[in-house]
Amino acid sequence: MGAYLSQPNITKSSSDGGNSNLSYGISAMQGWRVSMEDAHNCILDFDEDTAMFAVYDGHGGEEVALYCSKYLPDIIKEQKTYKDRKLQKALEDAFLAIDSRITTEEVIKELVQIAGRPTEEPPSEKMAEEDDLETEEAALLHEEATMTIEELLARYGQNLNAVKHAAAISAATKKAASSHSESSGEKDLKEGINGEMEEETNGKAKEVASGSKNRVCQRQEANEASGQAANCGGSGSPNGQQKSSKTEGDAGPSCSSSSKDVGDTKSKFFDDSEESEEGEEEGSDEEDGSEEEEGDSSEIEEEEDTEEGEEDSEDGEEEEMCLPGMDGKEEPGSDSGTTAVVALIRGKQLIVANAGDSRCVVSERGKAVDMSYDHKPEDEVELARIKNAGGKVTMDGRVNGGLNLSRAIGDHFYKRNRALPPEEQMISAMPDVKVLTLNEDHDFMVIACDGIWNVLSSQEVVDFISERIKPNESGHVRSLSSIIEELLDHCLAPDTSGDGTGCDNMTCVIITLRPHPSATNSEDTKKRKHQEEAGVTEEPEENGNDSKKAKSD
Repeated sequence: MGAYLSQPNITKSSSDGGNSNLSYGISAMQGWRVSMEDAHNCILDFDEDTAMFAVYDGHGGEEVALYCSKYLPDIIKEQKTYKDRKLQKALEDAFLAIDSRITTEEVIKELVQIAGRPTEEPPSEKMAEEDDLETEEAALLHEEATMTIEELLARYGQNLNAVKHAAAISAATKKAASSHSESSGEKDLKEGINGEMEEETNGKAKEVASGSKNRVCQRQEANEASGQAANCGGSGSPNGQQKSSKTEGDAGPSCSSSSKDVGDTKSKFFDDSEESEEGEEEGSDEEDGSEEEEGDSSEIEEEEDTEEGEEDSEDGEEEEMCLPGMDGKEEPGSDSGTTAVVALIRGKQLIVANAGDSRCVVSERGKAVDMSYDHKPEDEVELARIKNAGGKVTMDGRVNGGLNLSRAIGDHFYKRNRALPPEEQMISAMPDVKVLTLNEDHDFMVIACDGIWNVLSSQEVVDFISERIKPNESGHVRSLSSIIEELLDHCLAPDTSGDGTGCDNMTCVIITLRPHPSATNSEDTKKRKHQEEAGVTEEPEENGNDSKKAKSD
């Protein structure tokens, strides 16, 4: 939800107008929001036989909504399809055209001006402060470079003797731990002939019998019979017996000889045995240590891989859920946008184009007829397009956790898939267009932003207006704008403690499909005329501007 005021701003911008064919009333209210981001168009003489009415519900700032209200009417007329009187296609082309213009440098500059955002970084005292800090740091480093170690230690609160004493204790501790680990390793573990670790039981090592040991003993008996003195352990040292229980890899070269003479066998046997005797104990210790280190290192690597995988997945999610402005850059038209619902009335034809969740409704003998469809991310068609463009919809119905609508003009942060055309982006400016042939059963039509439709249904709004649009018992006819003002007050939430319903900006236009007989000298109209005389002018194509903080909030 966006930020709210402590008290709602219930000041309303209202006006009425009409010609021989139809009448309209418009009213807009900021409400609880900290700013007003709605805009609108009410243009009776769009061309010689056409009227245009539109409501733009901005988010992330008012600039895109105001830009549309200023330029979209002319862009519609510029379309070749409009000149060919193909109004449905003209509206589609115009929506895409103005959305494309918003990415140009010239338009971005205008949006920046409308938004009132600074175009340059203000001259910063911050840089001066950083320069001062750098100068102080350089002076401090120069001073410390000329100081002795004792002075440096004293400056940083350490005592030299204490440091030396701590170092001596640390060295003694390491030495004791090292000697203890060597003795305990020799005492507790021995390595079997097949490289298996043999644990001592009751102080005696387990004996490991294998084919290699048998072959060593057979060779020893053969050597003794031929008058050769050979030691089965291969060393003649007191540790010979102990060495006979080493790995098969060590015993193999010294005991497994081929068809060589006895002298060669003796020489090779003793040479290998002496070499192995010198390195066996160290080798076994190293192997033990390497096995443990490999085990530890593999566990560490697995943990690191797991952590990296988790970090990568988190980074992926963060990148996927990245929202406009999170990179510290704000650009109008990229991190802001607007819905648009536009109605053209030409003769008996009503053509309505909609992108977003504003809405147009026609009253047909008191029955609500929707002329637009609210574009929400969770809808099947919208969801499929969002996913195809590489986006996702969160549980609370937001595109990548941001916008809670799926079509809008602007919002180019969500339109960066270069492999797809504009109408297939996550957020699309392509409108749905509906056409209705008007007749005597159609009483009036309503165009409003979702600040109204989130509170009341289409039928409830039609009922509300129908009860008030007719003359009362005394024959008095209310102005259309006064009815809308009452509707806005009715929809306004009493506080902001709920889910946000009734706390949004509200803009509504009522168009009667025949002249409305409201008295032109009513108090409401007089009040507005006094405002205009005081300098508060309201053009027929008034923007109803101000601003509303984003739906993405």
